[in-house]
Amino acid sequence: MLKESWVLIAICVIDALSTYWLITNGWATEFNPLMNWVLGFGWSAFFGVKGVTLLLAVGFMEWYRRHNPAFVRRWTRLCIGLYVSLWMAGVLTACWVGQ
Repeated sequence: MLKESWVLIAICVIDALSTYWLITNGWATEFNPLMNWVLGFGWSAFFGVKGVTLLLAVGFMEWYRRHNPAFVRRWTRLCIGLYVSLWMAGVLTACWVGQ
């Protein structure tokens, strides 16, 4: 597996766990409207959807990597950058709105 795949998995796990921690302590709400809707079904549904989408994404990336490794490496790095950027934008927005 690409090291980028492991980085993406780590980021997603940290995001899910930090979301759980922040929401259960009353410090945040879910920024993504779709995942906020899923959260209405409980934390099991939330973690289940997060896990399934992560496994599908990484599974597809690893499958397609056999056909075009350079393409997958570039796009995985872009996804990591976008994920971290959106997560930080959400955190900063929550902090700014919360004041």
